[in-house]
Amino acid sequence: MKADEQQNPGVLELGRTVATLALDRIRQNGSLNVRQRDQLRRALARIAEARGWVLIPGPPSDCVTEATKDLAVLAEAGAQALRSDVAEEVAAKNDELKQLREVAQALQEMASSERTTYPAEIEYSHTARQGSQNLVTKTDTLTLSDTAEAHSAAATLERSMEGWAKLRDQMLEQLGHRQRQIERMHQSLSGFVDSSRTLVSEVLEVLV
Repeated sequence: MKADEQQNPGVLELGRTVATLALDRIRQNGSLNVRQRDQLRRALARIAEARGWVLIPGPPSDCVTEATKDLAVLAEAGAQALRSDVAEEVAAKNDELKQLREVAQALQEMASSERTTYPAEIEYSHTARQGSQNLVTKTDTLTLSDTAEAHSAAATLERSMEGWAKLRDQMLEQLGHRQRQIERMHQSLSGFVDSSRTLVSEVLEVLV
């Protein structure tokens, strides 16, 4: 992918879509379901238009080969984007408890200071369970109307810290598992691209 195209959010998002489908295939023991194959076909059609595959010179077989090579470049960029995404999530999770302690301290200082004006608003993020299995990062905003509420909010944060720490550790485990899956996907990405050659050919036939 050219440097200017790497900065194109639309093009990079297409690469991310392809890499995500490659990741789905890893999770599903090497196959995509009908819905996912349709997603891949639509993504390839958008890529063909964005990257000008119909303008590739030569006979159809050469066009498919060149388009597949271009797809490999785009999928690689998408895989790197997924890798960066999860690395940023891990870094944020590692810093989460420190940030929460700083929020609790800030609340105590607000409650103790005569210079604090109310209502006061403070925002913080923590790991929470969504449904029976999913862990997410939840952002809460507190609107405090007086000193008593500031003290109460600080105490609530302190009491919640242990539970949030356990959830944070569980989410780090999940993120670590996702990192390993992404690495497996990255190692097999060339095979995924090669297996998409037939779809590339079908997309080009429709567009020509």
